[in-house]
Amino acid sequence: MSAAASDKQHLVYAQFNTTLRAHIKTLITAALIEEHRQRPLGQGSDALERVKNYFCRPPLFGLYSRRPMREWQIIRLPVALTQGPQPIDDIMFKSENDAYHAVFLKHVAHLMVN
Repeated sequence: MSAAASDKQHLVYAQFNTTLRAHIKTLITAALIEEHRQRPLGQGSDALERVKNYFCRPPLFGLYSRRPMREWQIIRLPVALTQGPQPIDDIMFKSENDAYHAVFLKHVAHLMVN
């Protein structure tokens, strides 16, 4: 592959990401957020699944459980191989569903600002 083709690939990919990001922003509604709050795990509506898939490419936030399956904290991703996960705040979640929804809201907030 030539250098010119490689440069165009990066431009096309950047344009695709910009277009996709703009589309995902239009899917974020109060109803979609409420749908996720009620059922953060499992199959959701088409719009919710598109948003969740977008947040996985690559994710910016994740969950860490110091006490497995009892308490969760939001961490910033990626985690360096030589370091442990670093929580972004001191908030501990006692419910897995609440923790997943909090991560979703962090991703939504980041999407809407950037």
